[in-house]
Amino acid sequence: MVQAPARGPCESAQETIGDQKYRFDGRKERERYKLCWSARSVIYPELVMKQHHNTEYEPTDLFGVLTHAAFTNDFVNNAAETYPLPEDETPHPNTVFYRTGKLSVEEVLDQFNSAMECIIKVAMEEGALEGELDLAIDLTDWRYYGDKNDPMVLRVKPKDGTTKAFVLATVYAIVDGERFTLRAIPVDSLSNKEEIIEELLDYAERMVDIGTLYVDRGFFTVDCIRVLKQKNIKFLMPATKNGRVKREMKEGHPRIVDFEYGVTRDDPVNFNLGIVENDDGEVKTFATNHEVEEDELEKLFDMYSLRWGIETSYRIKHQFRAKTRTKYYEPRIFLFLFSVCLYNLWVLVNFQAANKFGEDSKIYMTAKTFTDWMVKVLPLPEPPPTNRN
Repeated sequence: MVQAPARGPCESAQETIGDQKYRFDGRKERERYKLCWSARSVIYPELVMKQHHNTEYEPTDLFGVLTHAAFTNDFVNNAAETYPLPEDETPHPNTVFYRTGKLSVEEVLDQFNSAMECIIKVAMEEGALEGELDLAIDLTDWRYYGDKNDPMVLRVKPKDGTTKAFVLATVYAIVDGERFTLRAIPVDSLSNKEEIIEELLDYAERMVDIGTLYVDRGFFTVDCIRVLKQKNIKFLMPATKNGRVKREMKEGHPRIVDFEYGVTRDDPVNFNLGIVENDDGEVKTFATNHEVEEDELEKLFDMYSLRWGIETSYRIKHQFRAKTRTKYYEPRIFLFLFSVCLYNLWVLVNFQAANKFGEDSKIYMTAKTFTDWMVKVLPLPEPPPTNRN
């Protein structure tokens, strides 16, 4: 019996999956398809739209438009027009906002916390969160141009022509050099920063073993530092240059100082104040509880700069976030958390591909390739095989 020659990795093939026939451009497309379907099945069942049983569009139809809008960083209205489906099969943007707007903030948070936990569970099963992991706690804003008195709007530093924004606090791990969010919490004018940092860390400690925690300067307060010290977590964060810090800077650098912060209070905190000069000749200060010698200060500062620099470039280059002009908070936080889940899925899918096919595998997906495939698999009725062997 003569066997058919084996197909190469890029040769076209047709495969029957369930009741559907699919044509793939060789193994690469087939494996990407399976990975994205598997990713689809992780979170989308957790996201529920309030709708009647006889509504015209399924939730996956709406998520397809949102996924397309998120990757293109476009307005949902524009994305509905450029979505790669016939116009009569594409939900109107008003339908998208109507459905998301019917959810309360609590319902949105519950759904996305559940969705992120599902992603984390798969990531743990795949070994993506093994060992000690460096974490970062960050304040991320979404600039706003409406009324400053609208719900959840905070005053922030001027940027992009506005001093108003919606703000979320996030804790994330670093997986294969990319940000992998574990939890996100909305911040408003009444939010207590030490309670936020404690809630984020309580959750993170249940999920992973924490190595060093990199903290946004927005949490440089006596109470936040006390929380970190009580939890016995090694941390690094920029120190606000108040009068006493500036006096220490004048004493020279590199230098490490046992610094007491909050001296006018009954309960000040102590930490190591590091004073170093960066490559541009700027003197930088940071707070830490790392036991470090002066000749190691620059290395410690570089750890923070390198890690934070990676994440800053991520925020600029790869934010899977749709744009909207709506002033209502519910659709906005829905879109924000949806973007976080999409990014987590992208990181997870590429980790799975590297695990299965090697780090240099052609199965790796860019952000655009991943989103293109997610848009393709969302409306399909039959799942492909999802075994990971």
